[in-house]
Amino acid sequence: MTEPIPANVGRGLTRRVLAFAGLPFLSLITPFLFLPLLARVAGAEAWLAIAVGQSIGGFFALAVSLGFNTVGPALVALTPDEGRAAVLVSSIRARLVVFVPSAVLAAVIAALVVPDGFALVGALMSLAMVLTGLSSSWYMIGLGRAALIAVFEIAPRIVATLAAAVVLLVSSSVLWYPAFLIVASVASILGFAVWTMGWRGLRHPGHAPVREILLANRSAVATELAAGAYNSLAVTFVSLTASVAQAASYVVGDKLYRIGQYSVSALGNALQGWVVEDNRQQFAQRARRSFLLHGALGLSGLGAFALIGPWLSVVLFGSAVAIDLPTALGLGVATLGIALGTTLGRITLVGLGARREFMTSVFIGAAVGTASILVLSGLYGAAGGAWGLALGETASVTAQSVFLRRVWKRAF
Repeated sequence: MTEPIPANVGRGLTRRVLAFAGLPFLSLITPFLFLPLLARVAGAEAWLAIAVGQSIGGFFALAVSLGFNTVGPALVALTPDEGRAAVLVSSIRARLVVFVPSAVLAAVIAALVVPDGFALVGALMSLAMVLTGLSSSWYMIGLGRAALIAVFEIAPRIVATLAAAVVLLVSSSVLWYPAFLIVASVASILGFAVWTMGWRGLRHPGHAPVREILLANRSAVATELAAGAYNSLAVTFVSLTASVAQAASYVVGDKLYRIGQYSVSALGNALQGWVVEDNRQQFAQRARRSFLLHGALGLSGLGAFALIGPWLSVVLFGSAVAIDLPTALGLGVATLGIALGTTLGRITLVGLGARREFMTSVFIGAAVGTASILVLSGLYGAAGGAWGLALGETASVTAQSVFLRRVWKRAF
């Protein structure tokens, strides 16, 4: 029988979840001050160019992050205070090595893929997204300090997005949106590094050379890139196989899907370090609690898509690019899948040291998801892309469930 959780532990968990879920919610909502304007003012092709740039840049950002989004929070949480600065410095140096070629490649691909006349918009948007791979939010998560994320990650993006919305209303130019985001990202990355260690601290020798980090994190990088192959790149795949109108509609669904995804991510960020604390003395109990919370959140997302998804897309983005019910249902199922995958994979399997099993499950999801999106979006447009994404998430969660059953028996 599971022992009851003490009241003070429950209150601490509640505060932690609210901190990590509440503050990032501001960052999540802020783009909706700009994106509806973009959909209505700039037209479907500009809308699609921005989305494709985000998609491609987001994928390459996963390479730049070097898996620290997966392994970093637990690493920081378990590292003594005096050793944490070395972890941050080493990660920055290693990620900068990967950033330059990734940024160039992402910009070139985006410029070639986006609709004619919007190559520069797509390239700049991809660059803005690749820069997020240099973010140190994983370090802040490991510290358990959500306020740092608000100051160094959220606030700069809010300012950049509001500025872009004003410029769009005045000039109808979409170029300023990625440009402002690039400036905000650079300021955020540099600002946190200097605030944490000072200018002299940036010359810290670090805890490991670049080559050692690349080798140590290779499984985490492979895992995140595999997930991105059918998640981050879904918009790009749909744009290549469906009509512009259907692809623009899928982009709307994708923006709503990100609300569910970021909500799951915020909950996962709050619990990832918490579950592995205290030398696993409470791991099993906390892992079960994580599963219940993520399951409830995923079911809420599915219900929200089914009940208000199409209506909300009309209200926010207009009827010309709104999603239909089949598309909404597919994205709802994908939201449930990513919620369950976060708790079963990123939190529990990784927390138990089963990185290989986690990586394998993500590869399975990537293979199923990528093929399904490409085939189904060509046949059924936006709805096909949504259900292709859902199939990928479902395949990954199924594999994680099988692996976790085996690993759990060995651990407990």
